[in-house]
Amino acid sequence: MGTAKDHTAAASPPSARASLVERLRLLEEELSQAQGELAAIGGEQLPGLHLVVEAAGRRGLLPAGRVQEVVRLVATDPIPGAPPSILGTFVCRGVPVVAVDLAGLLGVARVPALDAQIAVLVGAPTIGLVLDRIRGLHERPVLHAAGHQEVPGWEGSRLVVGLCTVGGEVLPLLDPTPVIASVREEFA
Repeated sequence: MGTAKDHTAAASPPSARASLVERLRLLEEELSQAQGELAAIGGEQLPGLHLVVEAAGRRGLLPAGRVQEVVRLVATDPIPGAPPSILGTFVCRGVPVVAVDLAGLLGVARVPALDAQIAVLVGAPTIGLVLDRIRGLHERPVLHAAGHQEVPGWEGSRLVVGLCTVGGEVLPLLDPTPVIASVREEFA
């Protein structure tokens, strides 16, 4: 009986990569679901590091494990017919990335500032979430008490899976899975 590594090595490189990418996508979905369930329970610390991100004056928490790397804003090639929140594509370390403006997802039409940052997300397709800035890292934020309270500016956002308290401020816990899924559907 071999290990998963043995089976992957036996497969051809392209199919092995595709298989691993699909496995990673399923694990990301499972992680996202578990975090959402934890957030719904509330009152406990959420494991792991989280980026405190800001876009259009709104702050939120993005799990650091969902971020491959952070890069400065770069020029993008527009995608004809894409929604306004999709700024275009760029290449990062040889991989095409679709740049999605978080402010645009919140309904704010704008051109990102030159000092904006892009959180390149783990997953397929590769998405770069354009942020005004990353305010820092927070380890093990406290889940806010369960309830249907919404944070102003984030009402109805598909990205919010729960609330956390950081330094006395209630911040939405963001899950980028809906962004990845919508880009996958849009350009499949």
